[in-house]
Amino acid sequence: MSVISRQASAVPDRTAVWAVLSTFGLAVTGGVAAFGGILVISLLASTLGIAGTDAYAVVARSGTQVGFAVVAVVFLLVAGDRSRYVKLRWPTLEDLGWIAVLPFVLFAVSAGLTLVLPAIGISTPSASHGAEGTKALLIDRPILWVVVIPGLYVFAAPVEELLYRGIVQGRLRPHLGTGGIVLVSAVAFGLMHTIVFALSPPEHFVYSILSISAAGAVWAVVYERTENLAVTAVNHAMSWTVPFGALIPFV
Repeated sequence: MSVISRQASAVPDRTAVWAVLSTFGLAVTGGVAAFGGILVISLLASTLGIAGTDAYAVVARSGTQVGFAVVAVVFLLVAGDRSRYVKLRWPTLEDLGWIAVLPFVLFAVSAGLTLVLPAIGISTPSASHGAEGTKALLIDRPILWVVVIPGLYVFAAPVEELLYRGIVQGRLRPHLGTGGIVLVSAVAFGLMHTIVFALSPPEHFVYSILSISAAGAVWAVVYERTENLAVTAVNHAMSWTVPFGALIPFV
């Protein structure tokens, strides 16, 4: 059942404040744990001698989600009602519609930021930045989808969505209305990436955080509408791997 129309009290009580603070705590914990996951995956890749390969390059981001997975599993082990946080089913026709529409929405959001942010002095990345490099590599070597499907679609995206949509929004849902859930979860999602990107080159840092927070807000709305992690997980993985800029040139 959709929860998009739920209303919250105008003045949050103490439990609502605690819910918000605890979601930020989850975001920070997930961001810190991500460093450990990156280290584990990097060491494993070096040990196996695959650190410099294209296959590793397209799934290297999954190290971040190893940390998220640890946080999510620990949380669920102590949670009283896991069904509140793990909402997953085969997609309905409406879900499939959202999966089809979301790429256009996210592409439009990204294009809007690319147009607006330079006007206020915030630089935007080149096509080789971040996921765009992964997309280009997959176009050049489609055989790499053999590792992308299990690495990103089956593991990385579902784990990230479980933590930052399923658990974070499930934690907020009893205390906030839809608007509050979307806002807080988007900020938490951006906060997590702020920590993860702390050691990255700073030139596109602000753009990255703003664009990620905006995407987080979109996914938060869709998750509140569908209550199905499969929808946001599939689209999340698609945002890493499918070159919508080349496939939708008219947007």
